[in-house]
Amino acid sequence: MRFTKLKSNDMRKYFVDENQFDEAAQKLAVFENMCDEFTKDMNSLPERLEKLRGEGKEKTVAYKELVAQKLINTNILMFFKKHGIY
Repeated sequence: MRFTKLKSNDMRKYFVDENQFDEAAQKLAVFENMCDEFTKDMNSLPERLEKLRGEGKEKTVAYKELVAQKLINTNILMFFKKHGIY
């Protein structure tokens, strides 16, 4: 369910009806929590990959999964940047 509505033809101006403000704030808080978790995950990936490289585990499933996660996160980050979110 969407809580924001376009205020004008300017795609940068939105509003929330007063009677939906609390619900919209809760939804925004969940989104912000998700962004915080995403950022922490992105920041920890290089260190985790370096640790596995240092242990000579570049061919393990764990290493390959982390590389795949890094690619996925990079694509998500590019999408967020495209829409001015991040």
